[in-house]
Amino acid sequence: MSELAVGVVGAGWMATDYHIPAFTSHPDTRVVAVAERDADRRAAVEREQAIPGYDDAAAMLSAHELDVVSICTPPSTHEEIFLTAVEAGCHVLCEKPLALTADSARRMADAAAAAGVVTQVGYLHRYYRNYDRALELLSNDLLGEVVEVTVAHHSAPPSAGWYYDPDLSGGGVARDLFPHTLDVLLEVFDAPPEVTDARVRSLRDRPVEDAASVSLDFDGVPVECSATWTQTEGVSRVLVVGTEGWLELDAETLQGDVHGRPFEFRHGERSLVDVGVATLFPASDEDAHTARIHDFADHAARGDTDTAAPAARGVAVAEIIDAVYDRCGVDWRAAR
Repeated sequence: MSELAVGVVGAGWMATDYHIPAFTSHPDTRVVAVAERDADRRAAVEREQAIPGYDDAAAMLSAHELDVVSICTPPSTHEEIFLTAVEAGCHVLCEKPLALTADSARRMADAAAAAGVVTQVGYLHRYYRNYDRALELLSNDLLGEVVEVTVAHHSAPPSAGWYYDPDLSGGGVARDLFPHTLDVLLEVFDAPPEVTDARVRSLRDRPVEDAASVSLDFDGVPVECSATWTQTEGVSRVLVVGTEGWLELDAETLQGDVHGRPFEFRHGERSLVDVGVATLFPASDEDAHTARIHDFADHAARGDTDTAAPAARGVAVAEIIDAVYDRCGVDWRAAR
């Protein structure tokens, strides 16, 4: 099988640190072009990657027969680029959030389904090995019936100015950080939740919220989620309590108790040795960003549309976030 030709749209840090290296290292894909409006960033990628650059995605698609388009641009641009790529018959990996609104996300998902192309939204948390282990425990009902879930996701304030511009971002921290959490929750529960309460706050007088909390009801199971742009060193912790045990995890550590038996993983691995005074775990080479992009590339190479988080998942996530803003009486869409 010949390699799939990839065009990357956007040449910011997400593209240069993750997308371009990951597609380059995958055996079935090669990056052949980049589209970037900023001339300096475009020239830097052209020079460093020895590939041609274009002002926009349409020009790139006109110049190359691409198999894959990878979107690493602000959310306000996602729908137009996505639809242009799908119309050209390309598979699409799109960074989260998929779109600024659920209506926009539905148009994108419908177009992709009609074209039969492979899509994936770039959610990250499910690709940490601890999250994979936790999902395995939950899917096998080892915790019994889930009683409640609490999620706290706190990150450093973004450096890119577009995050704070509602015309470009579609909202603040809720639109930025909740998608990772919601993707995992939608994997755990069979039906979408009801938003029973929500709150957004501005801590530093920004144009969009930098603190948000939401109460969800997944068919009787209460879930509390909070997110802020406050921490220099980010933290994202999940606590799940069941009738037969509990688990708590972040990207590094997964621990808990099942039927009275405690367990602990580091980066998805059990300890090598427990000598009483110290527990030793194997060294980790975990790279969740590369894992998610390689997973998409594997599906694209097979033409398998059943990815971990296709555009339809992006629709479900967007519907919940729209409901959060509606509950708070905030409509960033009005700014557009």
